[in-house]
Amino acid sequence: MDIGGREKKNFHVIDVVGKIDRLKDSIVLKSYINTLLEKETSNVALNLAQVTYLDSGALNVLIYCHNQVKKKGGSLVLIEPNEYVRDVLEVVGLNKLVQIYSSEEEFDNAF
Repeated sequence: MDIGGREKKNFHVIDVVGKIDRLKDSIVLKSYINTLLEKETSNVALNLAQVTYLDSGALNVLIYCHNQVKKKGGSLVLIEPNEYVRDVLEVVGLNKLVQIYSSEEEFDNAF
């Protein structure tokens, strides 16, 4: 897994690439998010367009991130998960907690 960040509108967008399927990946992602939240970032968008797989640890990180961002009065949104990832998110009910955008263009138009 690789991650990178960029600012877009009032969100910090985290571009995630590859599989999130090892404990190390989840720890790295959680640490990255914690660093953002310590710097007064309150709105986080995870761009999942290039994520091919996520395990239960990754799902736990998404729930954790949602809770931490919400405590700061912000929002967590997910951008462009592929069909497999979207199905997993829906099965566990994350689509009821966070807004999921089908594309970055849809995300851009929402703000």
